[in-house]
Amino acid sequence: MRVENKRARFPTEARLHSPSEFKAVLKGKILSRGIFFSVKAADSMCIIKKAQSNSRLGLIFSKKFAHRAVVRNLIKRIIRESFRKNRHIMPINDYVVRLHSKITTKSLIEIKKIAAVEINNHFYKISKCKTY
Repeated sequence: MRVENKRARFPTEARLHSPSEFKAVLKGKILSRGIFFSVKAADSMCIIKKAQSNSRLGLIFSKKFAHRAVVRNLIKRIIRESFRKNRHIMPINDYVVRLHSKITTKSLIEIKKIAAVEINNHFYKISKCKTY
């Protein structure tokens, strides 16, 4: 019997794609804000209209706060992975994670640790929130 090796991936259904989807979420309220990131969620009425079955994630990172593309891409990978692992325990909604502070640390290892801890705390806080 052959066991297929399924890769854990971040499916396209779990992403926000169009500017109108981002705009709808950005009109919502901030659920969590930390040193580097803020997490916003769409109003629940938008979700009821769409009747979606999965949470979706959008990422907003500007060069103003993370100058190097390597840093931006590293942080995006960490956030996507954390969301992929936690989205089944989070309320079904559209979320946008936005970088709002300048990343000054030079070491990628330090950035990786800091980003992972902060984003996991945000998603844990959101998963404990029953209504927003």
